[in-house]
Amino acid sequence: MPINLEDAADAFYEAGNRLLAGDATAFQQIWSEADDISHLGPTGVICRGRQAVMEQFAREAAMGFAGTLVADGRQLVETAEMGLLVCTERTSGMTRDGEPLQLDIRSTTVFRKEQGQWKAVHHHTDRF
Repeated sequence: MPINLEDAADAFYEAGNRLLAGDATAFQQIWSEADDISHLGPTGVICRGRQAVMEQFAREAAMGFAGTLVADGRQLVETAEMGLLVCTERTSGMTRDGEPLQLDIRSTTVFRKEQGQWKAVHHHTDRF
């Protein structure tokens, strides 16, 4: 598990690429297990609490969006207990109907240090 914030950001986007490939299990490992987590992703659904967030990731993984996710222009801010990642997420792939899709969105991810490891506690995206 990531012990520095940059590695936590890398792990977040590695898990995001696995999600696009249909596997949401990597997100279970990098997100906090506390019930105060939240997610407001590209589908517009606001999820609060670990169960709701993980269920949403499972739904997103099942969407069949084969593609890639890259975080450009990363800016990291870190304190002893909290970390913030701001970037542009660039996603490319195919819709279920086989239509090519390319999407650039703004993204903010908040991490919290838990037992010496960085865990995601909030993720928010929106379109430009």
